Amino acid sequence: MTDRHTKIDDLPEARVKAACLVRIVDDDETMLNSYRFMLGAVGWQVKCYQQARAFLDDQNDAAGCLVLDVRMPQMSGLELQAEMRRLGVTLPVIFVTGHGDVDMAVQTMKDGAVDFMLKPVVPDRLKEAVLHWCREDCKRRLSELQNNALESDARSLTEREREVAQLVVQGLSNKAIAAKLSIAERTVKFHRASACEKLGVGSTAQLIARMMLLKEKGLV
Repeated sequence: MTDRHTKIDDLPEARVKAACLVRIVDDDETMLNSYRFMLGAVGWQVKCYQQARAFLDDQNDAAGCLVLDVRMPQMSGLELQAEMRRLGVTLPVIFVTGHGDVDMAVQTMKDGAVDFMLKPVVPDRLKEAVLHWCREDCKRRLSELQNNALESDARSLTEREREVAQLVVQGLSNKAIAAKLSIAERTVKFHRASACEKLGVGSTAQLIARMMLLKEKGLV
């Protein structure tokens, strides 16, 4: 999922399931076992917690989502959501509850939850929501990684490499670039090859596409 050239929309279900962890927080052990079986049976990696604090203490950075009960002792689901927001935990939150109402659902969504379901949960609806929001979390993380890679690429170029690459985008030949910059043609070839290597591209078309993307992002 870290390949700089991976297309964000090309995330098949099997790849999403392999990359993601579904966390479930519910004080009802029977419900936890039900969720674990339901999601595990279709290939999800699942981790369950009976207390919100146990979830917070066991945080890891795997992509995925959180299936969260509302009413729990010590720390409720709503309180956990607020604490996650304070800590900058960005996992998509799917609330499930046997005591929900419209006002509660609206408030959780305003606070960043992505879905709100009443118990007993319809299995197919939960499976669909988990797949959708795990995929969205993967896309978000992949986008961040690719943006970071683009920024790193842009920083790696020397001023001369950037000049040469930008003139390639304009359609100039090596000879024309050399004349414009008052440098030898072999020097142009050197900087052009160096820019291609740093940007991870192997052809003129790829170099142009990469530079146009950097320009679109405001990085060159």
